[in-house]
Amino acid sequence: MTASDYVRTYLNLQCKLKDRSVLTRVRNYLQSGLGHKSETASRAYNQLMTAAAKLPEAGGKRLPDSFQIQGTSFVKHSLQRVFIGKGAPNEIQDAIYLASLCDLVDETSINQYCDDNLGIDCGGFVANYWGLGRPNGSNPNPTGADGFKPRTIWGMFPGLRRKSAADIQPDDAVIFFKDVKGDDPNIVARKGSDGKYDTTTGSQAFHIAVVSAITPGSGDTINLEIAESSGAAAASGGNGVNVRNLGQVTAKVAKGFVYCMDGKNRIYFTGQQGSAQPYMPNA
Repeated sequence: MTASDYVRTYLNLQCKLKDRSVLTRVRNYLQSGLGHKSETASRAYNQLMTAAAKLPEAGGKRLPDSFQIQGTSFVKHSLQRVFIGKGAPNEIQDAIYLASLCDLVDETSINQYCDDNLGIDCGGFVANYWGLGRPNGSNPNPTGADGFKPRTIWGMFPGLRRKSAADIQPDDAVIFFKDVKGDDPNIVARKGSDGKYDTTTGSQAFHIAVVSAITPGSGDTINLEIAESSGAAAASGGNGVNVRNLGQVTAKVAKGFVYCMDGKNRIYFTGQQGSAQPYMPNA
C-alpha cells in the first residue's frame, strides 16, 4: 500500500452498522483543541460514551478501558482517538459501529456524522500510515496514542534524516519548518508563556506529510508528490486527507540535510526503522 492508497482508505471506508454495511468517508481535518470542529467532536465522543454506558451489556456503569458490546471488543482510548484527529481506519469503523448500536447514526446520517464529528490531523495520518501509537486490548495507552508532533517524528530516527535527494524514498516523513535559523532545523524555537513560538530563536516544525512518489528531475530538481491532512481544501470536497503534487522542486543541502521549499517554508525528510506498516480497516 502506498501513502496515496492510504488517503483513499479514509475516503472509501466500509463501515458496519447494526443492520447493514455502508460506504462512507472521513474527509475533514480535525485537531484536538483547534476550533469549532474540535468542540463538536468532543461533544460527540461524550455523547457516544454516555449512550454506550446505557446499553444493556454495560449496565449503566462507567465503561472500562476495554469492553465488549454484542460480542465486539472496543478499546476506550481507540474510540477517543477517533474524535481527536488520530483515528486509524479500524478505530473509525469501531466508533461508527458502536454509534449505530447506540442509535446515534444510521445509513441516512453516516456521511453527515463523519463530516461533522470525525477527521484526521497531519500527525495522526502519518503515525497511522507508519504504524505508530494505536491502542489495543493488551496495551490501551501506548506511547503516541494521543499523537506525535512533527518535531517528535523528526527526532525519532536521527540516522535516517535524509542527506541528499537520492536518499529520499517513498514513505519518508516530510517535515515542514518555519523560519529555519542558520540552516539548522534542529535549533528549536522557544515557546512563550502565550503559547506562541518565538521564531527569532529557532525554527518551528508545524506540519508533517508522507512522500507518496518521487522521481528525479533535471539537475538538482526532483518531482515530488506527498500525502497529507492539512486543513486546506481537498479534492474530496473536505479539508483533510489529500494527495498533493508539489511538481518539480529544487533539492538543496545545508548542514548535512537535504530540503526543498514549499512556498516560504522548508521541508525536510526522514525515514523510519523498517518499512511502513499501515493500520488497516477491519475486514
